[in-house]
Amino acid sequence: MSKEYKITPQGSLGLLALGHVGIKKWREVVEKEKLKKTNSNDDKKKK
Repeated sequence: MSKEYKITPQGSLGLLALGHVGIKKWREVVEKEKLKKTNSNDDKKKK
């Protein structure tokens, strides 16, 4: 039985309960969010 979790940069106790897998996925989401912000800031500087 698999269950889907919505992973946000803020994290949750549910992710912590999943252990290493949850933490790993959370770090991926945080990294993607950082890249988005960096790219967004770069676009603003070009204007």
